[in-house]
Amino acid sequence: MPRRVATARRPQIIPVLALLALAGLALLPLSGLTGCERAPEPPVWDNPFDPTGPEDGDPLNLRVMMSSGQVTLAWAQPQGMGIVQYAISHSELPDSGWSSLALVDATNTPEYFYAVTTATPTQTNWYRVQAVGADGLASLVDYATPAGVQLGPRVILNDNATFVASRNVTMKVLVSQGTTLRVALGPDYATETTYPAAAPGDTAVITFDAGAAAQGDSVRVRVIATDGAFTSVATIAKAKVDFSPDFTLLRGGTVVASRADTLRVPAAGVTQMRFATSEAGLAGATWVPGSNRYSAPLLEGRTGSQQIWGEFEGDFGFNSVSHITVTPDLLTAATFRLAVPEDHVTTTAFLRGVLGGQATQVRWAEGPNLAGAAWVARPDTLDIELSAGAGLKTIYLQMRNDWADSPILTDYAVFVARGVEVAFVAPTNGGIVQGGDSLQVRGTAFGGGVALGLVEVDLGNDFTAASGLASWTKWWEVPTVTADSVVTLRARATAGAGVTLATATTTISVTITPPVR
Repeated sequence: MPRRVATARRPQIIPVLALLALAGLALLPLSGLTGCERAPEPPVWDNPFDPTGPEDGDPLNLRVMMSSGQVTLAWAQPQGMGIVQYAISHSELPDSGWSSLALVDATNTPEYFYAVTTATPTQTNWYRVQAVGADGLASLVDYATPAGVQLGPRVILNDNATFVASRNVTMKVLVSQGTTLRVALGPDYATETTYPAAAPGDTAVITFDAGAAAQGDSVRVRVIATDGAFTSVATIAKAKVDFSPDFTLLRGGTVVASRADTLRVPAAGVTQMRFATSEAGLAGATWVPGSNRYSAPLLEGRTGSQQIWGEFEGDFGFNSVSHITVTPDLLTAATFRLAVPEDHVTTTAFLRGVLGGQATQVRWAEGPNLAGAAWVARPDTLDIELSAGAGLKTIYLQMRNDWADSPILTDYAVFVARGVEVAFVAPTNGGIVQGGDSLQVRGTAFGGGVALGLVEVDLGNDFTAASGLASWTKWWEVPTVTADSVVTLRARATAGAGVTLATATTTISVTITPPVR
């Protein structure tokens, strides 16, 4: 256990051997007494955390490594000693100001690697690690050897991107000291450009042109912070050039409904682009400015799988070509259902149709004759209003796209007509309220299968409009009374228009009590 202080084992002298030695000495002539003493066995150190041992009390051998501004801690993990965790501390000084950074679980690997995400830029950062046992006791902090690293500015390219698709790169720089940033591009860093640094805790945002490059090259930028006599160490950030736009269908997947289905294009670095149905056809295609969307008639009228090829000119100075394979939806598996309960009973005439299949247009009617139904653009959500009157309502629906018409699909609803309804939720009939209070009156309303138009409330001064319809509210300044007083409250809902206009009114009685003094 790390807290156990081990001592070296001392050689033991067995009494029998001592007697034999004395007997041997007695047999030697006094004049010929010669010989030498035997050296003791070297001590065995069974606890590497022993301060007097060869590890000086810290066998973890903490190392601090830095690459591209990323700080990583590495330490040895002694096995078989009951270590369950490691406590990591941080300071900006090697001998004071320590604070807890993290507590991590031990593993069975020879070495532990920990990535630091909170290192202070333009500063020397010190770290130390202690081993922790299952009892929560830690190895002696006085013997935990600190290790430090001097950092330059924290530099983030394109929001920590590993790859860049455009030569126009956005860089974020953070410092803890320094007022000026000296920025130079690799590989030779020969020319520096200066920018103002942001205040500590803030971020300076710099956009720069990385210049022409080939696929797979690296964009490197060096940043140094300065302020009078202070000059930080340099931070070199890099990202690999990867300009290979992989375009997709806007709606995702590989099934298309239109010969001009919209494409989604990763537009970073794209100066212009062109599309065709074959790689050979790209040479004759028209270039258009780079954009994150593209829509134009590309596909053929045949029903089999087809390819869409895209060529993209990049601002790094080279082009990239990619393609996708798409298949027209022949709508043989198109689906339609009404969003109604399992028993298909509905008390509202306004229903939602759920469609399945890649279609461009849809038409529907309450009857099998769709010839008179107008084709409309296929919406994401189809709103259907049932005809007036209770009973069975069957919806006939058909979809189509640039290649096929779907079969006629059906679903039904049993419309149970209810009249217009309105009700108080608070207060309720027979309720008691206190005079002088400001009370939010609340209620509900139902349009009887048609749209609600207005909810009004009479709180003693005639009907005035409430806020809301299906769920409505109205503020009531309850009058002050000197004795219990019963008042009548009314609510009125109006739904529909013309021949469907309907109104419902409800009345409740409420007792007002004098204010409590």
